[in-house]
Amino acid sequence: MSKPARTPGGRGTHLWAACLLAAAGHAQAGCSRPIDVPMAPIGLSVGFDAGDRATGLYPTLLRELAASTGCDFQIRRVPRARLQKLFETARADLLMPASASPSRDGDGEFVPLIQVRTSLITLTHDRPPPRSLAELIALPDYKVAVVRGFSFGAAYDNAVAALRARKRLVEEADAHGVARALRLGMAQATVMSASIFVGTLVTDTELAPLLKQARVDALEELGWSESGLYLSRHTLSDEDRRVLRQAFVQAAKSGRIWQLFNEGHPPGSLAGSIRPL
Repeated sequence: MSKPARTPGGRGTHLWAACLLAAAGHAQAGCSRPIDVPMAPIGLSVGFDAGDRATGLYPTLLRELAASTGCDFQIRRVPRARLQKLFETARADLLMPASASPSRDGDGEFVPLIQVRTSLITLTHDRPPPRSLAELIALPDYKVAVVRGFSFGAAYDNAVAALRARKRLVEEADAHGVARALRLGMAQATVMSASIFVGTLVTDTELAPLLKQARVDALEELGWSESGLYLSRHTLSDEDRRVLRQAFVQAAKSGRIWQLFNEGHPPGSLAGSIRPL
C-alpha cells in the first residue's frame, strides 16, 4: 500500500479522450455560462500545483467533460470549511466531491458517481477498536479527529455533534491536519473514507510512513453510501442542470470514474472503502 500513486490519466486515457472528442462533435451548445466550481485539496481527488492549477481525479474528470459538453468549468481553490457555505449561499454552482446528505438536498441536486464506505481509521493498535459509533461515543477517553465541513450522512453528523458536546472532537481544516493529530496522539481515531486518508498520506512525504500503521475498521452504522456531487438549485438553470447531470451520469456508467480512482491510488488501497456504482 506504500507504493507511490500514479497520476490520473494513465493507460486507457487516450481511448477515453478519443471518445470524448468524437462526442464533442455531436455535443450541444453546452452550458449557458461558465460553471463556477470551488474546490479544496482532498487526497488524490483534488490537488493544486505550485501555479494553483487544479490537479487530481475530479479536475481531470471536469476537463474531460468540458470536451464532451462544451461547458467551461472554472475551478478555484478555497478552504474546505468554506465550500458548504459557498454552496448554501448561492456562490457556487457545484459542490464536488460530496457525499449525499439530507442537509444539502434543499440547496442542490445530488448526482452519484461512486460508492464509498466511511470507516474508523486508527494508527495505534493497543486495544480493540470500537465496532460502532455508539460504542465509540460511549468510550469516555476516546477522541476523534475529523475534517471541519465533512459530512458522511446523518449517523456521522449525529456522532460528530455528540462528540463535540462531550469535548472529544478534534476538528481540523483538512485531512493532513487529521493525520498529524493522530500521529501526535491528539486523537485516537478518525472517521472518513479510507481512500481520502490514503490519498492524503501518499501526497505528503512527511506523513507517508503512516501508511504502514493505518488500520481501517468498519462501523456498524456506516455502510456503503453514494458519493458524487451536488448541482446547485439556486444558481443553475434547469437546462444547465440537465446537461451537467447527463454528462456526469454517463461518466459514472461508462466506468471512467472508477478507472480514475484505480489509476490514481496505490494498488489494493481501495478495497473495502470505494467501489463503482
